Amino acid sequence: MTFKDFLALVIFVEVVLIISMFIWFMPAIIERIKLEKRRKKFAQELTRLFGKINLDRTQIEVLSKEFSLSSKDVQLALRWAFKEELSSNQPVFEKVEYLQSIFQDYERDEPFEGLPSDVRLHLERLRELIGKDSDHMLQPLASKLQELNDENVKKNLKLKRQSVVSLMIGVTSLVFAIYSYYIPAA
Repeated sequence: MTFKDFLALVIFVEVVLIISMFIWFMPAIIERIKLEKRRKKFAQELTRLFGKINLDRTQIEVLSKEFSLSSKDVQLALRWAFKEELSSNQPVFEKVEYLQSIFQDYERDEPFEGLPSDVRLHLERLRELIGKDSDHMLQPLASKLQELNDENVKKNLKLKRQSVVSLMIGVTSLVFAIYSYYIPAA
């Protein structure tokens, strides 16, 4: 095996690894894109229905099930619709208030949404102990925990990417090692 053949083999292995990693991540990427589209359609549907009927919280939850959205996704969609309405050329004050009131209902009923379930459980117990009237005392703690959770999620994604790159480098190194072992330098 010549050095040129060896480089062709290394490039082939790298291309196969890159393609396999792409195939591995593709379903997650597609699902993320679909989720964003569903959120956007849901928000557009809410703003479209505003002129016809003002939906209450339970009706919104029923509608969100039609779009396969979780409570957190509904809150993100409401934020997006709220931002879009505020940034429009002629925002409708009633629609802004409506979207804000729905979002506040979600915040009031599910103040710890987005946190891991084990942390949310403990915060719910604390909320019950101190009473729902003193809920504002837990908000700074919950927001700080949310920030820490978001940072951990970002770190985990970064570590996954580093692992994939390390795997690719390791396989390439293995190919070089096998080549140098079986075909020693002349």
